[in-house]
Amino acid sequence: MNKELEKIIDNLETVFRGDAWHGPSVLEILNSLPHKVVDEKHGFSKRTISQLVYHLVAWRKFIIEKLNDNIHYSLENDEDNWGTTAMTSKENWLQLIQLFKDTQKQLVDLLEEKNDDLLNKRVPGEHYDFYKLLTGMIQHDTYHLGMIWVLWE
Repeated sequence: MNKELEKIIDNLETVFRGDAWHGPSVLEILNSLPHKVVDEKHGFSKRTISQLVYHLVAWRKFIIEKLNDNIHYSLENDEDNWGTTAMTSKENWLQLIQLFKDTQKQLVDLLEEKNDDLLNKRVPGEHYDFYKLLTGMIQHDTYHLGMIWVLWE
């Protein structure tokens, strides 16, 4: 049985797609954003909306790599974590959103192949287990969704 992992997958998808208690999902907000605001700089934030979206993609890639036992994969620098100016431009917004959707699907597909034993397994090359990583991803998405909302308003 995979009851715990199924709950985590459901939470990942809820924050991503909709019906979350905290309000609009990541996709609901991103699909509502006018393209002109996605790469705007604000004095109160070091990051743009599109950089935050790239960051969410980067952490999905991190989990995918760790699920594939890549002990050496890490997000070592700003470009790995936040993308390049070209990747996070408003001209590349639709491609970035598609990459986000594709990466989410790839992550969920991989998780659906696993069972609850994964949750107690240590993340390759890290000092924590997959339970902490996956539940942390839900918290991470929710936190950055709030940041995106603030930057839009």
